[in-house]
Order: sequence, then C-alpha cells, then structure tokens
Amino acid sequence: MATALKKHIQATPMAPYMGLMRDMDASDKQAVVAFLIDTMDGPSDRELFDDYLEDWQRDTRFLSSVTAITSHPAFTGIVNMGGNAVPFILDEIERRPSNLVWALNAIFHKKIGDGLTVTEACKLWTAELKKY
Repeated sequence: MATALKKHIQATPMAPYMGLMRDMDASDKQAVVAFLIDTMDGPSDRELFDDYLEDWQRDTRFLSSVTAITSHPAFTGIVNMGGNAVPFILDEIERRPSNLVWALNAIFHKKIGDGLTVTEACKLWTAELKKY
C-alpha cells in the first residue's frame, strides 16, 4: 500500500465509531471499517505519484533492463494513474530526464519516436505536451 494512503488511514479519527462498534461481531466490525475507509478522501494524486516515484527510483536505480524498469509495480502504478500523472511526469522529465518518460508512451498508447535516447524522448514528449 502506498505510504500516503497508509498515513491518511492512520490519521483519520475513527474513535467516534469505535464506541458504536463495541457490541458488533467481528464480521460487522470489519464491514464498518471497510466502509469508513472506502468513504474517506484518499491521498492526493501528487502524493500517490510521489510515493510511486520514490519506490520506483529506489528499486530500479541500478537496473539497466528497460523491461525490468518499466514493469516495476510502482511504474505500473504511475501508468495506471493515466492523465492525472502527466503533469507530474512532465515536471520530473523536464528537471531530470529519466526512464519515467516511457510512462507517457504507455499512458498515451503512442511512441514519440524510434531509437531515441532517454534525453531525446524527454525533450520530444515535453515539446509535444506543452502544445496543449
């Protein structure tokens, strides 16, 4: 579970509900807790992105295989954020070109070019997306 989501759940005041749950059996308590968690506001897109990015960078820092780098669960999490991740990806690749640029290929189902270096792909994606 992403760090931001864990922190959010831990910071949510559930004490008022605990008194109501005192006389419930375990399965009812579990259902109430699940409902409360489902109805809470979760972490922001920025927090989720930052958590995924941190995990991905830490775990793939010494990898050279693009397949291994882009199949990491945190990379997949960023891709699954879809358009919500695009502004954050752009910020990152403008500051520091990286393999994160390949998430844009997956999000947009489009290759920006063939045989490009990471830096070239970052520049092309940035130019392409800044048009809009």
